[in-house]
Amino acid sequence: MAGARNAERILAVGGLLAVAVVLTRLLAGGQSLQVAAVSVPVDRMWLVFTALTAAHMFTAKFLAAQIEEYLTTMPSPERAGWVFDEITTGANAFVHGLTSRAVPRRQPRLGYRMSHRDPSAWVARGAGVLLLLAVPPWWWGTSSLHWGGNGWLVALAVVLTVVNWRSGSKWLIRLSRLDAIRQNAREGTRTSLTVRELSALLPPVHLPSSRYGTEKTISVYRRLIDRPLPVNDTPGPPAGTHCRFEGPADSTVDSLTDSQRAAIAFTYLSVQESFPEADLPAAPWFVTDDQLSQYKSSGPHEPIRIGVTDERRPPWWEISN
Repeated sequence: MAGARNAERILAVGGLLAVAVVLTRLLAGGQSLQVAAVSVPVDRMWLVFTALTAAHMFTAKFLAAQIEEYLTTMPSPERAGWVFDEITTGANAFVHGLTSRAVPRRQPRLGYRMSHRDPSAWVARGAGVLLLLAVPPWWWGTSSLHWGGNGWLVALAVVLTVVNWRSGSKWLIRLSRLDAIRQNAREGTRTSLTVRELSALLPPVHLPSSRYGTEKTISVYRRLIDRPLPVNDTPGPPAGTHCRFEGPADSTVDSLTDSQRAAIAFTYLSVQESFPEADLPAAPWFVTDDQLSQYKSSGPHEPIRIGVTDERRPPWWEISN
């Protein structure tokens, strides 16, 4: 959250300066602009915009990495959503009312389109246009437009705009993943558990090495907790063995055998201990007191670790209409 605040401030300062420079070029003949206690010629403001762009690029790079690292702790939907809300309900116009951009809005997946109902998207577009106008050496005279002749500043304006857009996209798309976790959890509560999903919870469980695959596995546990299934006492394989579910992979599971319940409980306890940020309950309905006691007494257990990965790394651009 502190990193997001820093990035917001850099964008806000740059946006206000771009407004001031454009107004100066229009109304004051493009003379000079007061920045703090320093009077800066408008034609030299490209130095200030370049410095702010470098600061934004640096902040965005580390902020994106910090968000990615936080996501490897598998935060619960409530935790992740709270962080997203705390950042996007602030007063800064560049993030206020942000609509999640975690899911591509166009196929094939070429980018992450910004919603027309997202006020922060319009602020970002406007800031990009102002930056393009603020850097080139033009000004409005008494009756006509004048040009300073340094054409390379036009190219610099384009480069600075693209770099800022790329840097902002990098951390805003990752920030949106926090809201996506919450949205996915809400949608998942309305769907039934399938043979494929529950079979993935039976030992031997090999959690996906990617964060996204592990998120999906934990979401199945949450749905199983919220939607208890009746336990069928029909004799089956011994507890702890690979107890297969019968039927097509996408068919709905209506009940568990006691062996299946016990097997799921064993793998659940390992995942629950490895990811405390996920806020999975210590003893859900399918974990008995005896199993919990046996698991605790059989430790110490090697925690499951998910490394920071670039899988499904979002592109740097965001497509907008």
